[in-house]
Amino acid sequence: MDFPQFSKKLHRLLSPFERLVSTSKKIALSASLLTLVANPSAAEPKLLADPREAIHKSQISKFSAKYLLKSATKSLSNMLAQHRSHSSHRSHSSHSSHSSHSSHYSSSYPSSSSPLPSHSSHYSSAGSSTPSVDYPRPSSPVTVSPLPKSSKSAIILSDYFNDKLLSYTKWELGSLTAGMMWTDPLIQVVQSDGKLQIQPRSDLMDRSYYGVMTKSLFDMTGALARVEVLQVTNGTADTIFAVGWNSDNWYGFVSEDGKLFMQSKIYGRKSSTSIPYSFSQHRFWRLRHDTSSNELLWETSADGQVWTIRRTITPDSPLSNVRIYLGAGTYHREISPGFAIFDNFRFVDQTDQ
Repeated sequence: MDFPQFSKKLHRLLSPFERLVSTSKKIALSASLLTLVANPSAAEPKLLADPREAIHKSQISKFSAKYLLKSATKSLSNMLAQHRSHSSHRSHSSHSSHSSHSSHYSSSYPSSSSPLPSHSSHYSSAGSSTPSVDYPRPSSPVTVSPLPKSSKSAIILSDYFNDKLLSYTKWELGSLTAGMMWTDPLIQVVQSDGKLQIQPRSDLMDRSYYGVMTKSLFDMTGALARVEVLQVTNGTADTIFAVGWNSDNWYGFVSEDGKLFMQSKIYGRKSSTSIPYSFSQHRFWRLRHDTSSNELLWETSADGQVWTIRRTITPDSPLSNVRIYLGAGTYHREISPGFAIFDNFRFVDQTDQ
């Protein structure tokens, strides 16, 4: 066979097909360029699609431009990769910015690894022109439900000690002003010859007090309590008439060593004034509350009719729910303490006096 002649004939036969292939390549390239120019968004598809899946291989074969379209596919893949990188970069930048934003707050507020400052320290850092200080508070008066005053009689409670025995419906044994530590039941408290007699113990080194307290609580507001003192104790032994709540909170008279003290002890702090004691001038002792001035008055009388004011104070707290105490005792060694003798006790609503 004559190969040169055959090659020429074959070339003439294939020339139309080569022109067709060349034309197809040009058409495919032009179509690709026109698509990119007319629709730039095609280079950045909204969906995360792979261009190799968007253009099927059958279409690549159909146009006989496999290499060209593969190159275009590769270019689009590169462009998409760049777009993803750019988007990732923007997202990362946004995330970094968000982290930076969080860091801004973390610089202002403690992180979870460090506890929040306490509420108190938050305010203490602000300071105050008048800082509050909690001082130790002494024990306060006992608070119970007040008892109503009688509307039938001005005399709420009285005792003339004429019975053979002490009335335990009115009184109970104990010590209001000394407290439990210095309450001494061995002190004799007897009712005899129409009088209440209390004999402190002699020759004791420690404090020792005893007497009688009202069994009920009373409202001293607008009222008075009075007693006749027929005899006071000897030497440094004490004779006591008081109203109050407990050993740290009371008002009263104390006779000691030739003096008559008008004494108060509120929240554990004592204050008093004194005068030389005279049996003839100070036979009656009276504690009275004046509602018009809200003052508590210590008064004495020689006959129980004419009274002299010895001391006046404004009470530190309401005078409700008090007990009334008649007692005696010693606070150091006393060889002959003698007797304290009381009579004619009354608790009266002074508005009906």
